[in-house]
Amino acid sequence: MTTLQLPLHWGSPELPATPKSVLVVQISAMGDQIQTLPAVSDIAARWPGITIDWAVDGRFADIPRLHPAVRHVIALPLKALQQRRSATEFRALCSQVRALRAQRYDLIWDPHSVFKSAMISRLARGKLRVGYRAQDCGGEPLAARAYNLHFARPPGIHGTTGRRVFAQAVLDTDPTRPVAYAIRNAWPAPDQDAAPYALLAHGASKSEKLWPQSSWRALGSQLVELGLKLVLPWGSEAERIRAEELVAAWPAGVARLADRGGLTEMARLIAGAALVVGLDTGFSHFAAALQRPLVVLFTDTGPELFTPEIGAISRTLGGHGNIPDVHAAVHAAQQVLAAWAALQAPMSTSTELQHLNA
Repeated sequence: MTTLQLPLHWGSPELPATPKSVLVVQISAMGDQIQTLPAVSDIAARWPGITIDWAVDGRFADIPRLHPAVRHVIALPLKALQQRRSATEFRALCSQVRALRAQRYDLIWDPHSVFKSAMISRLARGKLRVGYRAQDCGGEPLAARAYNLHFARPPGIHGTTGRRVFAQAVLDTDPTRPVAYAIRNAWPAPDQDAAPYALLAHGASKSEKLWPQSSWRALGSQLVELGLKLVLPWGSEAERIRAEELVAAWPAGVARLADRGGLTEMARLIAGAALVVGLDTGFSHFAAALQRPLVVLFTDTGPELFTPEIGAISRTLGGHGNIPDVHAAVHAAQQVLAAWAALQAPMSTSTELQHLNA
């Protein structure tokens, strides 16, 4: 394998004509899982019948399970073992490692390329392991030693496109295909007779990503005037308290809390929403993948890694210290709702469709 170079040419003297199996090693986090889905769609389109397995932290295993081209998900309880350090979690990890090593792969592809994913790549059985070069390994350059071949991440490229270009280098895929997350039909279509609601995904793991409570209150009031109910999910005690404060600030009956539960429960909430307003979290990426009208509010971070499948129904505001104001958020919400309504109406000409997506 030492003479191989990227891009790989399947059918060359050192490679089979057709790759039969690939292991995707994308351990975390939620947004990264979602951004990997289109690359998996590209692989399945290029090599019909290929076996695609996916190694992932157990917290996020429900995401790759949604993709119809993924045969088997190896759900490794890495975070659970780190948090609890119990014999039960250790045995569960050993069981998943055995499942990982039960298959030999033509290619082990690690678009995560940090130390923990590199260890999983080394444990997997297969001679060809491809990851990022040392300087692109998320500040963990030793991870690059796990790979036979190294991909140079193009500068300034965002997550979804970067993984698709990486997949092209290793599996001759076509990154110019329409973005296909392939999970949109995992849930029934929203009930047309139910009251439309806006999902306000107000929580974030880092306080610097939060939007001011006063801004959420003002935005919610404006969305209620547009005829929307409000649903506020929560997953931690701090998020529950913030959500309760917001609900109490609006007229009775227009807003409710929703325990977001696991990823599947949260995905159902997102899939049924007429509008999603979120922060720089995996849930915003989820909403984009599920093709929901979406406004993403960036504060400390920026929108460089955000990849909507349908640009017409997504808006990003703020970023890098520029806090979005309420007026801009309301205007963005009105824009994506109007764009969504237009997409649902019959298009009389292709020119109208092109104008909408401009």
